[in-house]
Amino acid sequence: MQRIVRLPDGERVVYEGVVIPDAWVVRTREANGHREVSFANAVEWTESEEKPKWLLEDYQENWPGTNLSLIEEKFEKERLERQERAREKSAQRAKTRCRWIIKAQGLNELLTITYRENQEDRELCKKHFKEWVRRMKVALGGDFIYCASFEKQERGAMHVHVACHKLPAHGVRKGEKIKAWKLGTEIWRSIVGADNGLCFVGGKTKNGGYRRNLSLAKLAAYVSKYILKDFHDAPKESNRYSRSNGLTPPDSVAQTYYGLSFGEMMDAVFTCADGDVIVSHRISENVFKERRYWLVTEPQLIYTGGGDYAYAA
Repeated sequence: MQRIVRLPDGERVVYEGVVIPDAWVVRTREANGHREVSFANAVEWTESEEKPKWLLEDYQENWPGTNLSLIEEKFEKERLERQERAREKSAQRAKTRCRWIIKAQGLNELLTITYRENQEDRELCKKHFKEWVRRMKVALGGDFIYCASFEKQERGAMHVHVACHKLPAHGVRKGEKIKAWKLGTEIWRSIVGADNGLCFVGGKTKNGGYRRNLSLAKLAAYVSKYILKDFHDAPKESNRYSRSNGLTPPDSVAQTYYGLSFGEMMDAVFTCADGDVIVSHRISENVFKERRYWLVTEPQLIYTGGGDYAYAA
């Protein structure tokens, strides 16, 4: 495997990576009772004599005697592939940040905002959503913390997945009390036009039904997954998700272990405390024989009556 590193003076250097079979990097992230732990083979990087294939002139030197048009075609293909990988990695980082902001802040209410019309303009959707957030803050007395992702439906219309704190029973709209479950829709329609959209509290399934209660970890995964799903459609410079000002995810802690097999590493990192539940765990291996393990746990969710859920003490 290779990676190109840009030095402080602007020079780009190629590094070759070799997977170390019995060395592992463990990364742990925790907040608000939620925990994610993963490990993967450590990789040893050494500087290569190969020139970076960043400029066409440098690329040509790696392929002496080859027809120029073929070199240009191959160069452009690899450039686009690198660009696509970079965009996907950027979307993956944004997905992780979004997921952890939701878990760390305890944003346990799911809202889905839709258009009735086939409104396909992403930037217009973001403009509408920004105004919706502003008006929601006013209606809820300034207390509206959120993290949201944008998705284009199969028909082309944009819609928004929002995680926020559980809405109160009522908000205030134009000086009058209004039930909170109606509030989002009324404000959205005041922006996009009467009968031109809805705000579903609890979200909706693909078949149009109401989505059942999700645990916080599953809600966070649900909202954040659209960032990665949608990265092909999102413009390169576009913000991949929206959040309240000042919200940041917790940092991860990394440790390196040596001399252990994959199975021994699983025994070492697998931890599920009393009262916690396993949300997800999986094993994968890439083309470089780099093996990975990922475990997600969260506190157990229990029904408290009246349609409400809470985490076990």
